[in-house]
Amino acid sequence: MIKKRGYVIIGSTGKNTGKTEFACSIIKNHSSNFDIYGVKVVAINQHEGSCPQGGDGCGICVSLSDDFEIFEETAFDIAKDTSRMLMAGAKKVYMLKVEKSKLQKGLKALVEIIPPNALVVVESNSIRKVLEPDKFIVIKNLGEKRVKRSCAEVISLADKVIGFQDNSWDFEPKRIFVKNGEWNLRQKATAIILAGGKSSRMGGEDKSLLPVNGKPLIQHIAEQLTDYFDEVIIGANDIEKYKFLQKRVIPDLEIGKGPLMGIYSCLMESGSEVNFITACDIPEMNMGVINRMIALSDGSDVVMPVSNRDKHEPLFAVYRKSIAEKVDVILKNNGRKIVEILKHTKYRFVDFESGGWYRNLNFKDDYNNFIERGEAI
Repeated sequence: MIKKRGYVIIGSTGKNTGKTEFACSIIKNHSSNFDIYGVKVVAINQHEGSCPQGGDGCGICVSLSDDFEIFEETAFDIAKDTSRMLMAGAKKVYMLKVEKSKLQKGLKALVEIIPPNALVVVESNSIRKVLEPDKFIVIKNLGEKRVKRSCAEVISLADKVIGFQDNSWDFEPKRIFVKNGEWNLRQKATAIILAGGKSSRMGGEDKSLLPVNGKPLIQHIAEQLTDYFDEVIIGANDIEKYKFLQKRVIPDLEIGKGPLMGIYSCLMESGSEVNFITACDIPEMNMGVINRMIALSDGSDVVMPVSNRDKHEPLFAVYRKSIAEKVDVILKNNGRKIVEILKHTKYRFVDFESGGWYRNLNFKDDYNNFIERGEAI
């Protein structure tokens, strides 16, 4: 697997998804500020004797005389996908024709001719088998149940599955943006930071206001999330304390009922169906993990990380607003544990291998060690 910063892959479940138009829109949106390179990959299994695009074929497959071939597109022909990418504003556009069993070999050759710090938009499904990009986006025709094999093999790796119906997408290309040389997604979702705890294990010192990189911890968290969500709100009873964040602060509807009440109160006020909820003592937000959980929330009410088989992370999880009524019932029955939600909802667990970035600053020693190691991003 080759990992490449600055690459985004656009795949699709089949025909009539507007895949090329979506790729062209991304290029057009960013070509005035960055040099964007476009790539179309045609993966061929010559032993199958059929066109990977479906139908009778166009001659591309049978013309492959080696393991792979790379062509630079120079023509302006609206009938060709590569030309459309060039016309959208790409600095250069390449087509990679490659035998499926030689994908990695073809990719290595392609990477060598593209500048190392370039931003690249790749149209393909199969290339995801050998390339780990910033983002892998799959576009699905909502009126078509069939998923072509090349997509079925990799769709589980998608960071976002976008629906296409009536000539429009349910996730606009403008939500794909560039930050620090990487492709990112602005989710149609709300991020909620719960800051209602008493910080008793921190010796009474308000952990949400502990300094990290010269800013209060809660601000450090909020700034990491702001670009990636339509809304960031704070769950806390002291509205004035967090006024400096210039975010909506949602108090508990009833005081003294713990974080479950904080979740319920914020879900009721959220402007989104999908919500990422985090505690205010988790200093580093891993957007790769968060995006993955949001991608898995389709068809689930809750997506929650679990580590060591039985350690749940309910305050670094995704919740749908539609579960608020069920949470209200739990609270009215004097329930207090967040995991009780799982008894009444459709949930999905994800294995949580943090790779060292995840930590809770529960105690003063946790905080001091975090600061001393200079781990804040």
